[in-house]
Amino acid sequence: MPPRNQEQQVTADVAGEEPPGPPGENPAGPSGEKPAGDPGRQAAAPATNSSAAPGGKPKQREFRPDIQGLRALAVGMVVFYHLYPSLMTGGFAGVDVFFVISGFLITGHMLREYRRTGRIGLPEFWGRRAKRLVPAAALVLTVTWVASHLVLPAARLADTAAQIRASALYYENWQLAWNAVDYLKSDAAASPVQHFWSLSVEEQFYLGWPFLFVFAAVVALTVRRRPRHSGKDVEQARRDRGHHVLILLAGAVVAGSLCYSVYYTRVNPSGAYFVSTTRIWELGLGGLIALLPGRLGRGLARLGVLGWAGLGLVIASAFELSGTQAFPGVLALLPAGGAALLILGGSAAARFGPSRLTSIRPLVFIGGISYSLYLWHWPLIVLWTTWSGRPVGPVSGPVIAVAAVLLSWLSKIWVEDKVRTANLLSGHGWRSVSTALAAVVPVVLVSIYIAAEPAPWDGRLGPNYPGAAVLAAKLADRPEKIKPAPVVPQPDAISLPKYWKQGCLVPVAAPTPKECRYGDTSHPVLTVALVGDSMAGDWFTPLEKIAAGRHWELVTNLHSVCPLSSAMMITPGTGGPYTSCHSWGAAVMRDLITKIRPDVVITSDWPGLATVKHPKGGAAAQQEIGAGMDAYWDQLESHHISVVAIKESPDMGLNVPDCVSKNPSSPAKCAVPAARALKPNLPTVFATKAASGRVPLINMNPLICGPASCPSVIGNVLVYQDSHHLTSTYALTTAPYLEARLRNASKTIAEA
Repeated sequence: MPPRNQEQQVTADVAGEEPPGPPGENPAGPSGEKPAGDPGRQAAAPATNSSAAPGGKPKQREFRPDIQGLRALAVGMVVFYHLYPSLMTGGFAGVDVFFVISGFLITGHMLREYRRTGRIGLPEFWGRRAKRLVPAAALVLTVTWVASHLVLPAARLADTAAQIRASALYYENWQLAWNAVDYLKSDAAASPVQHFWSLSVEEQFYLGWPFLFVFAAVVALTVRRRPRHSGKDVEQARRDRGHHVLILLAGAVVAGSLCYSVYYTRVNPSGAYFVSTTRIWELGLGGLIALLPGRLGRGLARLGVLGWAGLGLVIASAFELSGTQAFPGVLALLPAGGAALLILGGSAAARFGPSRLTSIRPLVFIGGISYSLYLWHWPLIVLWTTWSGRPVGPVSGPVIAVAAVLLSWLSKIWVEDKVRTANLLSGHGWRSVSTALAAVVPVVLVSIYIAAEPAPWDGRLGPNYPGAAVLAAKLADRPEKIKPAPVVPQPDAISLPKYWKQGCLVPVAAPTPKECRYGDTSHPVLTVALVGDSMAGDWFTPLEKIAAGRHWELVTNLHSVCPLSSAMMITPGTGGPYTSCHSWGAAVMRDLITKIRPDVVITSDWPGLATVKHPKGGAAAQQEIGAGMDAYWDQLESHHISVVAIKESPDMGLNVPDCVSKNPSSPAKCAVPAARALKPNLPTVFATKAASGRVPLINMNPLICGPASCPSVIGNVLVYQDSHHLTSTYALTTAPYLEARLRNASKTIAEA
């Protein structure tokens, strides 16, 4: 399987910030010290309103220019990684820095309100967040959707529309988590809006986190008034108790989420990257810093060494981490811990701290537009690379960065600040919340497109759609003349195979088999098991048709990116032992021998994995995987279960539906030389050689590729649903030829 999609590691969210602006909206530090000023601009003056610091003494809020600098550092990591991922392999860690900043600022804001009033105004809190985040996000989503129509291939519009809707409604992280588990979509081109996943995480945090304050306020009511205490003393005691309860609750959330993150990152690294449950601890960590008791917070804030240590950890994460490592889990402690230390010891109150460096004018400026910069830069990169057909280069990269900064500055001035300071919305909680209705614009636009999408093709092939019969006729020296007709399925209307839709392809991280049965399940004349990865699953559709006609029972046991081999392979994208695949294979073998007991096992695979013994892959790794296949085949045959292997299918090395969408009248431009698509050093070839003729190897590739090239469309039928999986439609056209080859190769099948 190809490496994890780049965007899984690079998105960062700066949405949780209290932006620099008029008094009362500036970020406050944990120390409670007098403001140190802003060496970057004169406008950084202390706010005039006061709030109760821990312990009940009123403290003035202060602007933290160093936090703006930290934002600038984080967004710089993210943007640079997006532009040149090989030069800063851990730039994706900027997201973790922003999570900590957001948790710190939002919790501090709520704590000041609670210490001052003894309550939390939920409508007011959510209204501020809506005013701050939604208008700019809605603008970017709307512009991106319009631009996508002009730039993206038609085959990508449906998925882009679905992701824009998910982004506008703030569940994009769960959408991407599902796509990461969905092997087909995990190989898809990056969406121009999938960076909104972290916004979704933060919005979900903003919905739930205030209820900790509500619970703490309720618990605080248990403090009773005593005769010697005034009403003011009781209120102060209640707020103190509520504060202590908040620290305990926040600590429990952080500890629980961190433990779950470590666990889930190990068992499902692709999905763990996106889900909220593995990320909340990072926002909560920032919240814990804001909740520190006053004396402790002020003491730590004076330790400049903490700030330098934090800065070092953040910078180190940008270069030491990489997309091949399972993340977040324990590794997220590097950037998140660094951000926490930098917030603690990075203010001007710290002696010999880094505040002079992190508070310089350019960093404060970039930090001020960081939210809009985050929103704009990724769509610009995706749309540019799609339109130009080439990656970001040494000239286009800086141009894109400058354009993103300009758009961000304009959005900040004319959208973010205008809405945030609008008199109509100021001081009105639910009226501010109503600004979230701005998200209706992109949602309506994409929903209209999704509703107008044609119904899925019914799968019926007419006489102008012979598919594989065209190549079969050429092999028999009886070339057919085919009338031109619209390609089916259309590149934007590809349906997954039935077994895939029904959840019978277990995900990469799953160690447990899932058995599904098709065909004649009551009185079969033959039981055939299709076992292997999704490339073996390519042959499900024709096998199901054969099974229905021949009264076979077809049993599937399929696992994403996992051949049926006893070799210990390496988990795709992470570099660790592929224990889930190894456990799955052992369990499948046990089930085949003791429970399913098929007459024949049919298997195939995708030839791209490395092994623990040969981590660089190549011929040695494929030979080891092949030897592991032969070991399992020998076990099956010793229990009188015959095996048939199907040679690995071509890998085109390009997204075929996208290419056909761009060249609808000339799909021949999407053909690939056969020498490039048909890979050498195939595990099934090594395995059948090791089996010394005991296991036949069927070669279906002459029905997929010609002698010189592998077309993308054959007989008016689209061949591939991505770069290497066959469409169910084309696979169906191979059914008569697959049946003939199976009968010739297997005596068990021929005699059934």
